[in-house]
Amino acid sequence: MSISENIETIVSTFQKGRALAESEISLDDLVVALDEFQPRYRSAGYEGASMGVAIERDDGWRTFNEKTKVHETQVHIGLGWAFAEKNWQIEKELHMVNQDFQTKVLDGYGYWYGLFRRRLTIRTQSIPENITPELQIGFDQGVGRAIWYISKGEVAKVVNIINHYSEDRRANLWQGIGVASTYVGGCSDKLIAELKSAAGEFKLNFETGIEAAWKSMRKGQL
Repeated sequence: MSISENIETIVSTFQKGRALAESEISLDDLVVALDEFQPRYRSAGYEGASMGVAIERDDGWRTFNEKTKVHETQVHIGLGWAFAEKNWQIEKELHMVNQDFQTKVLDGYGYWYGLFRRRLTIRTQSIPENITPELQIGFDQGVGRAIWYISKGEVAKVVNIINHYSEDRRANLWQGIGVASTYVGGCSDKLIAELKSAAGEFKLNFETGIEAAWKSMRKGQL
């Protein structure tokens, strides 16, 4: 499938996962249902479900996380979506998360802002007041992923958006591009080569994102 078609499938899978989580299904049955999703996109279902559980089920997220270790990266990203959606104070809520996964929560937070607060996050390159410099790494990686979804594989558009950001933010934005382009799929070898060239001095960050996405995908499809 094309990049646009893959994006549509990922979005619909995310929404299905969230809808299941917001229904009256038990957490055990939720996991069973999610595991029936197509392997290539299953983690997107877990991401959406994590958001739904965090929003709708008091104290249910920790239990859900314990049941879904294979998809723990996406489950933490989904928690970041919930923080952003409900405007929870992320700097106060991160204590509930293992330190190893706090960057992923911030990634989900940044991704949500990139998609749903586009004027603030993409057009004016603003950062929410509660995102301190210490939290900005994960936030910007999530913004980078949002940029890929917005650009739908158009290298010129990716470059144009990223070049409006200050140089000190571009490394993490390009890492997010690497994650998103790999996870979404549909990229030809030629397109990946063009992206590496476009990343310039941030090529290593882009490649780090690719590697991280592959590791997460292999684990989630077992």
